Amino acid sequence: MRTHFGRTAAVVLVLAAVAGFGPQSPGRAAAVFVLEEATISDIEAAFEAGALSCPALVQMYLDRIAAYDDDGPLLNSVITVNPRALEVARELETERVERGPRGPLHCIPVLLKDNIDTADMPTTNGTVILRDAMVPDDAYVTRALREAGAIILGKASLGEFAGGNSYNSVDGRTVNPYHPLRSAGGSSSGSAVAVAANLAVFSVGSDTSTSVRGPASFTGIVGLRPTTGLISRDGIAPKNLNFDTAGPMARTVTDTAILLTAIAGPDQADPDGLSLEVFAAHPAGEAAARLDYTRFLERGTLRGARLGVARDYFGGDPEVDALAEAAIDAMRELGAVIVDPVTFDGSFVDGVRRIADYRFRADWEAYLLTLGPDVPQTVDEFLEIYYTEVAASPLPAEASVLDLLERASATATDDPVYVDLVENVLPRNTRLKLDVFDAHDLDALVFPYNPSFAPPARDPTFTADDPTYVSARGLRSPSTLAGYSSIGFPSIVVPMGFGSQGLPMNVGFLGRPYDEGRLIGYAYDFEQATLARRPPPLAPPLAGDVIEY
Repeated sequence: MRTHFGRTAAVVLVLAAVAGFGPQSPGRAAAVFVLEEATISDIEAAFEAGALSCPALVQMYLDRIAAYDDDGPLLNSVITVNPRALEVARELETERVERGPRGPLHCIPVLLKDNIDTADMPTTNGTVILRDAMVPDDAYVTRALREAGAIILGKASLGEFAGGNSYNSVDGRTVNPYHPLRSAGGSSSGSAVAVAANLAVFSVGSDTSTSVRGPASFTGIVGLRPTTGLISRDGIAPKNLNFDTAGPMARTVTDTAILLTAIAGPDQADPDGLSLEVFAAHPAGEAAARLDYTRFLERGTLRGARLGVARDYFGGDPEVDALAEAAIDAMRELGAVIVDPVTFDGSFVDGVRRIADYRFRADWEAYLLTLGPDVPQTVDEFLEIYYTEVAASPLPAEASVLDLLERASATATDDPVYVDLVENVLPRNTRLKLDVFDAHDLDALVFPYNPSFAPPARDPTFTADDPTYVSARGLRSPSTLAGYSSIGFPSIVVPMGFGSQGLPMNVGFLGRPYDEGRLIGYAYDFEQATLARRPPPLAPPLAGDVIEY
């Protein structure tokens, strides 16, 4: 059993170091590196001072994964730990010492959602049927991170087929580190929980409907869904390529901007060539894909910004509404022009997803071909295995997984309903969203990202009973507003505070296509003024998480 002490002891150690206790050079004030909530900047400073090395940093995160993911509260956020993580760390440490770092991501540990291809580890997509599936090469995102010097620490758990809840048939339920009876959200639940619990510096998730921003909001971290096509989807198992995108997840807006800068960019291999098509149709797109997003990290960016309060998304839990009102007041104090209310009929996104799923079978079966003949090759084969072997296992699939596959088996992209969706409905949805911005001359929409806190956890193996939960059933959520159009709109969520049950919630910013930089600036200004994030109680510091130098 690993020994560890709680947050109080860690604070005592830090205070003792700052007060001058412990070894230090004469005449020099002590500095302290604290792994909990450590940013890229914190890590770089410790590297430069010689107090920390790449292998030591990786080992600290591996120790936390062992203590809190595999033991203790059993957060269950990491499906696979990279067996070569320490070896890669040693190689990168030698490079850093001899030639200097490649950039800000050199030696920074990152987790990838387990629907993002890694040639050296299985890519399960959350299904036990692909538990040992190996892909022939890395995804675009994986390659970009490796080239930047990041260390792929492992693969994060997810809702099966990047949908459903924080549960899959590979390793079961991912636990919310703020409240074990509440959901961690779907589908990038492992990516969110691991970052919130300080098991990695940041992660990459994927977002089709809400899969980056939802879990980020339930675990109090920053999550960004970019304009569709800004980040290549090459090598990401498809859920719905009309809307799929990778998305950065981090504890701070600054680290989110650094990560986005590393993984954004045009790519000929993007499915459908979407990134190139979108960039051609939107001249600002290719420029946006090549930006250094850290240039938008400036205080004062909210001054003069016209923010529309999307009142249609209030009215769930009164505590969430109160946090959102306080967040809007803070933005007003920072100089934003608050346009309130902005109301619109958001029903134009209703029902879109189910019709868009008509393309799932073709895309999924094309992806399966890249895995070789040792895995099932069709949707119907997957259904047969789910109804027999998986159904009788200790971790059966959620009903939503079977529903997706059954619908996929019976639909196709030549259906007139799907053709109408692509040719008419999605372009109309784009115009309707832009009309909201134009009608009020808005720079962004703001709203509580979820109308209620994380709901009680429910999956085929576990049902929580939590009478403190306030349901917002029947209230429309802003989650699908960003994606369900011919081009996905960017949206970022930032911690805005906690409810009485100790659960976090985020405020959301939604912008026009390719407004990622502007949204990052607004989010940064708000974050720095409020500093609402705090680490979770289920994963306190370990004894080795603090280094004095």
